[in-house]
Amino acid sequence: MSPLVPDVLMASPEGSKPSDMLFSACSELVYRMKKRLSSVLPEYLPESLGGLPAPPTPSGFLNITDSRTGNRYEIPIRRNAVEATQFKQIRARADSKAKTDKVEGGLRVLDPGYQNTAVASSEITFVDGTEGSIHYRQYAISELVGTKQFEDVTYLLIWGKLPSPEEKDMFKKQLALAMHPPQMVSDVIHSFPAHTPVVTMMIAGLSAWAGSDPTVLPAYMGKNIYQGHLDLVDSQIIRLISALATVIALSYCRMQEKPFTPADPNGSFIENTLRMMGFVEDETQKPNLKHVECLEKLWVLYADHELTNSTAAFLHVASTLADPFSCTIASITSAYGPLHGGAIDTAFKVIQNVGKPENVPQLIDDVKAKKCRLFGYGHRIYKTVDPRSVIIRELLDELKDDDAAHKEFLATALEIDRIASEDQYFTSRHLKANADLYGSFVYMAL
Repeated sequence: MSPLVPDVLMASPEGSKPSDMLFSACSELVYRMKKRLSSVLPEYLPESLGGLPAPPTPSGFLNITDSRTGNRYEIPIRRNAVEATQFKQIRARADSKAKTDKVEGGLRVLDPGYQNTAVASSEITFVDGTEGSIHYRQYAISELVGTKQFEDVTYLLIWGKLPSPEEKDMFKKQLALAMHPPQMVSDVIHSFPAHTPVVTMMIAGLSAWAGSDPTVLPAYMGKNIYQGHLDLVDSQIIRLISALATVIALSYCRMQEKPFTPADPNGSFIENTLRMMGFVEDETQKPNLKHVECLEKLWVLYADHELTNSTAAFLHVASTLADPFSCTIASITSAYGPLHGGAIDTAFKVIQNVGKPENVPQLIDDVKAKKCRLFGYGHRIYKTVDPRSVIIRELLDELKDDDAAHKEFLATALEIDRIASEDQYFTSRHLKANADLYGSFVYMAL
């Protein structure tokens, strides 16, 4: 077990999580909900009630001399970051004629697109893009993949520790029991044509689910019902995780025009997700064990990736003290953009247009000539191999022979990756296939 790694999270204009695939949306965990909803509480509250932790001791100071006035300033550096509010003390000369010098808040920090702005402090996840490592709390993901299940890691991310067998069993049952959609949710999703994009059905379904119990909507109740009430936050985390999986299953069933199968109260989260979508063996009427084990590994890898664009969107909405469902809907909407999870949709269409492995060299030439963009490639964080990619490739190798229907598609995708990984144009720019793109191939193979 590695030491606990605190981190200052950077807001990202581009994300890294998939949103297009039905399965992958389940792994968009809302474990940070408690952290986000409580982070708007006053600093004077103790941490046990959701207050903000005391700032760490400075590791150094940033010394600034303002050439406009000659004034000197000393700003503490904590966790390799400085607080933007410290710059409010830096003011222009009183006799300055420039209107921009008259702002009440002093010197501003301009950062379009959050290119270098930390917006939250967290001990939940640490991603080292230079070394190519990811930690959830105090554990490297390599310690968790294949040894811990989805419920274990979800519990770890939300509550800060791995659950005991009793805690895990209780958590599993709570999730399963919450996977029963209100009738209005089913009605809303079935009102869409079968060919409707899944994300739009998900948004509508979650909105309907939120509306089924307005007593947990702060604006409707006319008060801030989550502040200082972490038991309610916890219950809504469970409700929302289960609702998300159920809405995805309902949306999939609508797209395939097949009946929805109710969750098994004794099933695991992944087993029930597959069951609700109708992915069961004919003889046992249970999900394929190989597929369950595959998703257990994949969803541990996808459990979190620091502060992506969609996570930042969640934070923006949560800062208004909105309900968790509204925050998640905003997050999903953000994730569907083509520079975030929607990039995988676009990548799929590119691969479909290429058609066959022998057509890949022409695609690569077109990309290098800037005639088109290779979506699903490149990552704003990793300067080396994404640590998730190695494991996902292993999963894909295990499954690809089982998927005859998409064999040529997968062969084309892997040929793109083979050529791009050897071409200097891509290697010199550190452009590698996203782990999410590999993962989407795993979903297809399932």
